[in-house]
Amino acid sequence: MPEARSVKCPNCSAPLSVPLGEVEMDCAFCASRVRFIPGSEELEVVRAREELKHRERLSLEQQRLRQQLEAAEAERWRQTAARVAVAALPVLGRSAGRALFDVALRRRPGCLGCGCVVVLVLLAGAGSALAALLLQP
Repeated sequence: MPEARSVKCPNCSAPLSVPLGEVEMDCAFCASRVRFIPGSEELEVVRAREELKHRERLSLEQQRLRQQLEAAEAERWRQTAARVAVAALPVLGRSAGRALFDVALRRRPGCLGCGCVVVLVLLAGAGSALAALLLQP
């Protein structure tokens, strides 16, 4: 079975070499879109090719949705960390609270990128310092 078939463009009559199983292509001379009806011997090739294209489109869509979900989740973590930093202002003071807020708004992926760990550690330290002040006789 040949790997390609030779046809002429219906628009400009330029010779076209159509790979086996292709159902459409662009003419290199006049840029018109040419569609073909596959022969009975090509139908299985066309089906397999269309199935591969469909799977690839699904895979790309899943990857895009996964990236959107991860970005949305990271943004929610940043917003929560920023709210915690703002809430910590009365306890930690303005400069430490501002530093926490800046850390929370960093847009780096990975640990400490959202600032949640830094905020929690500083809040724990501030809480223990406050408890020590309150427990002094």
